[in-house]
Amino acid sequence: MLRHTNFQATEYVIVTGSKGNIKRKGYGLGFFYNDATTSIKVIPSTAFDTSYVFNDIITKDFQNISVQGDISYVISDFETASEKTDFSYLNRQGYGSKLNEAQSKMSKRIIGIVKAEIARFMAAKDIRSAIQSQNELAKELNEAVKANAYVREFGLSIINISVLGISPQPKTREALEAATREEILKQQDDAIYKRRNFAIEQERNIKENELNTEISIAEKEREKEEKAIDAQMSLQEKNAEAQMKKLSDEHELLMKEVETHMISDKALHEKEMEARKFTQEEQAVANETRRSMADTKAYESEVLMKVFEKIDKDVLTALLLSGMDSGKMIAKAFGDLASNSEKIGNLNISPDLLESLMKR
Repeated sequence: MLRHTNFQATEYVIVTGSKGNIKRKGYGLGFFYNDATTSIKVIPSTAFDTSYVFNDIITKDFQNISVQGDISYVISDFETASEKTDFSYLNRQGYGSKLNEAQSKMSKRIIGIVKAEIARFMAAKDIRSAIQSQNELAKELNEAVKANAYVREFGLSIINISVLGISPQPKTREALEAATREEILKQQDDAIYKRRNFAIEQERNIKENELNTEISIAEKEREKEEKAIDAQMSLQEKNAEAQMKKLSDEHELLMKEVETHMISDKALHEKEMEARKFTQEEQAVANETRRSMADTKAYESEVLMKVFEKIDKDVLTALLLSGMDSGKMIAKAFGDLASNSEKIGNLNISPDLLESLMKR
């Protein structure tokens, strides 16, 4: 029987003949067909959403947990999906139940893959880290399932996989709550202890700061005193150096004066020695001259005596008297008188004669 049908724009339609050859395909087709020789498949292009809940996931420490979430996927390869899943279309009334059945099969396949990935992931986690790994698990599921070849073989693509919750079993929850409660109480005690320690530490720091301040003040006072002492010692040293320099200069000046005096005394001594030497030499020369003169006079006297020995006494007397003055002659006369005193009885000399002789 010849029929006519129209499809929505979100429906991908594949029309095949009696021999399985594809006559037409595309979105939202409308056409006449013979229901005895024509086969129609309608694959929705919209996304599908499904939920999952797994209550038998075992952690690394053998604790049972529940994981639940949502999966969004879409058919990306219509021909492949039509081969793996029944999307046959007879009429609009029967197509609804067929589509629900197909969606259930596709969701079941994806959920199985998701469960396998969750079990693998949780097998490496203990209970505490497992129930806190919601975001990490969601990231791991999206990466693993999107890359899964089995999903692509069914012509499907994963849009997103979310993890809504990870829950332990009730008894495990109670144990965890008790342990967490104890941990919280311990943390509270630790916090109180830390606060007390912090207060003690703060008080100790304050005391240390006060002590350090006192030490710093004492150090500054000591440094101030040391600087004052150093300044005083420096001043004393400078004064001592100045005094020593003054004494040194005075000593040097004194030594120069002494040296000058010594040089002067030496020069004077040398001059005196030279003068003395000269005087001695002069005296020697004078003595030598006197000796020479004496020798000369002696020689002259000797020569004269030899000459006089050859002259007659009376002639000699006459020669001598001829050259004498009256005083010398009177003296000669007295000399003759003295020589002949034994022959003279009395000799009278008047005062006038004596005075006259004394004047001469």
